[in-house]
Amino acid sequence: MGRELFGTDGIRAEADKYPLDKPTVVTIGKAVGLHFSEPGEYILLANDTRESSPEIVGALSEGIRAMGTNVKLVGGIPTPGVAYLTANSDAAAGIMVTASHNPANYNGIKVFARGGKKLTNQQENELNASIIKGVASRGKGDVEESPALKKEYEDFLVNSAKGASFSGLKIAIDTANGAATDIAESVFTKLGAKVTPMFNKPDGYNINQECGALHPEALIKEVTTKSLDIGIALDGDADRVLLIDKNGEEVKGDYMLYILAVAGGYKDVVATVMSNHGFETALSQKGIRLHRTKVGDRYILEELDRLSLSLGGEQSGHIIISNLLATGDGMLAAIQTLKAIQSSGKSLSEWCQEITLVPQATLNVKLDNKHQVDDSVLEKFSDTETKSLGGKGRVLVRASGTEPLIRVMVEGENASELAKKITAKLNKIIESF
Repeated sequence: MGRELFGTDGIRAEADKYPLDKPTVVTIGKAVGLHFSEPGEYILLANDTRESSPEIVGALSEGIRAMGTNVKLVGGIPTPGVAYLTANSDAAAGIMVTASHNPANYNGIKVFARGGKKLTNQQENELNASIIKGVASRGKGDVEESPALKKEYEDFLVNSAKGASFSGLKIAIDTANGAATDIAESVFTKLGAKVTPMFNKPDGYNINQECGALHPEALIKEVTTKSLDIGIALDGDADRVLLIDKNGEEVKGDYMLYILAVAGGYKDVVATVMSNHGFETALSQKGIRLHRTKVGDRYILEELDRLSLSLGGEQSGHIIISNLLATGDGMLAAIQTLKAIQSSGKSLSEWCQEITLVPQATLNVKLDNKHQVDDSVLEKFSDTETKSLGGKGRVLVRASGTEPLIRVMVEGENASELAKKITAKLNKIIESF
């Protein structure tokens, strides 16, 4: 028995389908209560804006309370807000109901252990086993609504600027009709910025729909046509961020990590295998060493802990500043990046000009079952295709940890054309299984 219910970031599936059907979700709640709490303690429970989220919250609460553990309902709040509140309270654990950047028909469950820490593989193995086996009830806990806790997280974000003011900055913020809808405008307004909110009217179905960090087209248009200074795009649960400079150029995670590392005087940074080689070269020229991990911010956190470092992240925009909060936080990353830019005297676009990225392209291959191709097959295929480039690029092929997809990333000259050819080869291999 492994951790097959868990992807790179919790449990995720289409809403109402296994393992997000009500009986299984109740069992998940019971398993979390069993492994992470004692009777009489409490667990924080929050959610994003999906139509399916309240039902999943209700089922989790039912399961947790069946273990004699109490539940505090935080309501709609970003995933990093749950991590922060769990870390800064006596909560036994925290649970976020969200499918992050995925479409509205998906949902998921992310669990934070005591202290706001992401679960280890071992903890997920144990939870997985209990969920499959079933968990006997052991008591009757209470439930209370605690929406005021959101204010504590909002205050944390504002205070993280440590007195810096964004007065005069004109910022557009796209909250993806998601979990940051009620917080983002307030945070950046309190920091002095003139804020234009976008995609802040969730209806349960429009989360991430043609908006947010994966779909910044409308935000780019807003920034360029209104002559704004910067755009901030979050995803559905606001654990990742994409910035848009005044020229309408996208500023992804590699750029933000570079700015934070150089401006902050860091000597080491942790990122994943997806980060661009040009980013690594730019860091090296500043005397900064890059440590790479597998894809997933959980692996970045593990490496940060192992090496006693505090800055890491993914190209996708999960930025971790672990001395402030031990999880990816889109708004926190945006605040710290803007603060670093402001103190440097350089513009965001000037910072980005210091990095020459190697051409990179990513394509997805849809699967009926993302486990139908073994990881060892994908690794061998990646190695073979990388060798075929003769040292002039690299190929990474991996199963998505959140969707039934295989992701193909090609880095090198003519990356887009190469990605199409390599994906066609991969499709033939998949069809043979």
